[in-house]
Amino acid sequence: MNIISLCVLGVFAVISSVALRKYTPEVSSLMLISCAVIITVIYLPTANNLINSISTLTEKSSIKSEYISILIKSLGICYLTQISVNICKENGSMSVAVQLEIAGKLLILLLSIPIFNDIIDIVYNFI
Repeated sequence: MNIISLCVLGVFAVISSVALRKYTPEVSSLMLISCAVIITVIYLPTANNLINSISTLTEKSSIKSEYISILIKSLGICYLTQISVNICKENGSMSVAVQLEIAGKLLILLLSIPIFNDIIDIVYNFI
């Protein structure tokens, strides 16, 4: 499925959701969440191909595979957090959305500690 089909699906779901919102807000929200899940399932194999390509490039370069793993995990956290935050905001739960944003940022920071340690070691060795 190409990006045009995904965009048409998303726009159709949003327009339908807006039409249903005044009659059945619960169904409207579930429809949007379902659409988001369907779109994610459709493009997930593409993400897998991207990860395989990045792994191949990592093997050919001198970059530590641990760094690439951290990068991929961080991107995954960013995407999942953003999707969840958008769903919460769409349904009027700003306080939950803000807490999810903070949690995502803290998890990425925690995940990045090995990179910070290596940077500190490099700076220490120069001194």
